[in-house]
Amino acid sequence: MNAGAGLPRRWHPASVVLHWLTLLLVLFQFWIAGPMRDETRDLLSRFELYQRHKSVGLTIALFVVLRLVLRMAVPQPGPFESNVWLRAAATSVHTGLYLCLVALPITGLLMAAAAPIQIPTLYFGLFSVPHPIGPDQQIYKAMLLWHDQIGNLLIVLGVAHVAAVAVHMLVWRDGLMSRMGLGRR
Repeated sequence: MNAGAGLPRRWHPASVVLHWLTLLLVLFQFWIAGPMRDETRDLLSRFELYQRHKSVGLTIALFVVLRLVLRMAVPQPGPFESNVWLRAAATSVHTGLYLCLVALPITGLLMAAAAPIQIPTLYFGLFSVPHPIGPDQQIYKAMLLWHDQIGNLLIVLGVAHVAAVAVHMLVWRDGLMSRMGLGRR
């Protein structure tokens, strides 16, 4: 498995940190989604959970944009897979993950903006995020559906990603994970 001549063997440390922080934030988002939707909770508690969910979602979007900028700005490792089918599968899963991580905050923000009851989006309580559209029941329902479905797709792609990493680590033992660590470059 060849990283390519002249290319780094590992991902840039900033990319690595953003990767792992994004994973932690995504896991947090799925963890908070249950309590957030619990209608037995008091309104203030639910409001705070929704605000936290929206703030973390926007932070994930920022991290993804930063990772994409880094991919264009600094040399990145070449493809790890030499098999064309495995390389295509890896590329497809990574592309899908990026698309989901961008689409979820967009659909979430549009859902909040189009909601019949207008509640501001407060980024960690620091400032209000402008809503790009006004209330619209049809857009709200569509964004709610898309947000849910894209979240499900993210789970499927995440499981595929983790399963592939597990095969690399436990079966092939080919050192793939060393590319995504913070050790010496």
